[in-house]
Amino acid sequence: MGYMNSLIRYVALTVSGIIFVISLSPALQRKIVAKGWIPDQYRFGDLYNTSNLRKFKELDYNENATLLPSDKPETKSKNVDLYTIGDSFTPMDTSFYAGRKNFHIWLGAYIDTVKLDPAKKSILVIEVIERTIQERLRDDYKALYFDKGFQIEGKMKPKAPEEAASEPSFWWDKFGDEINQRIEFLLFNFDPFLKLKELKSNIMLSWFDRTHTGAIISRNHEYLFYNIEADRKIGLSPFYNITPGSVDTVVNNMNNIRDYYKRAGFDEVYFCFVPNKVTVCENDRFPYNNQISRIENHPKLQTPILSIQDTIRSHPDWYHLGDGHWTIKGQRYWLKTVNDLVRKCDEHITSREPL
Repeated sequence: MGYMNSLIRYVALTVSGIIFVISLSPALQRKIVAKGWIPDQYRFGDLYNTSNLRKFKELDYNENATLLPSDKPETKSKNVDLYTIGDSFTPMDTSFYAGRKNFHIWLGAYIDTVKLDPAKKSILVIEVIERTIQERLRDDYKALYFDKGFQIEGKMKPKAPEEAASEPSFWWDKFGDEINQRIEFLLFNFDPFLKLKELKSNIMLSWFDRTHTGAIISRNHEYLFYNIEADRKIGLSPFYNITPGSVDTVVNNMNNIRDYYKRAGFDEVYFCFVPNKVTVCENDRFPYNNQISRIENHPKLQTPILSIQDTIRSHPDWYHLGDGHWTIKGQRYWLKTVNDLVRKCDEHITSREPL
């Protein structure tokens, strides 16, 4: 009996040690998820992961989120090089774009140095999700779009490396406030535990009309939204009061971004604003601030716009059930919009070429 107790203690210590070591390394945790040894916590959508409401468990999430080889353009432009800057709404591979050459930056994630071909037309399309307009296009826009945007070989200097002092310490990185989340993910992300979480979440909703922090349910209980989108007290919400001066600043900064990249050699710079999920699915939750329309119709706006909000807002089904992002239907519309632009530029160039 004593031997068995000792064995159980050693096994428990070993397992605990393994879990603790894995939780110290997000990179190691991602590798284990990639190998399928532990389930991906976002396999049913990020909002389901936050809320654990069974109704919003998107069992076919990956199928709804993954573009197909058939979505790639059959032909590529011969005269237009396409550059895109985006975020989690535009993660697709550049092979889905119709430019002669296609380059993409996930905003803030990395810097790309490129060489523009003066014999070709170079266009830049910048995608911005509605909730981040005031965040990205106000005070820090130069750091994001200049220092961390496309660097042009021979014309722009890459951003200097950040000082080490600005980085989190080794111990905070290992034992900071996210370690509890990583341990919880390792232990309680398997299906049996999810069923218990779902039971708790359904009781919270049916008895107290509450959801877990980070997610808000629509009034008709048909949609889930990020808290930062649906709470009108938060500055990123489309229901937050945006002053005319704030819109003026955004427009001025957009014009500055356009001028900056045109001076660097780009032929044109376009912006495209993606509506929030709550804007599309429950626009009347509170008085809407109409920020996108106010920007797109601003009298001082000099930057061309790829306006998609009217079409997107008529398609709530283009957003995931259990996630805050659009499905492949939204991705396909984005690709169609951008690739149509490339083709129009290409046709314009071709029509002007001498016989």
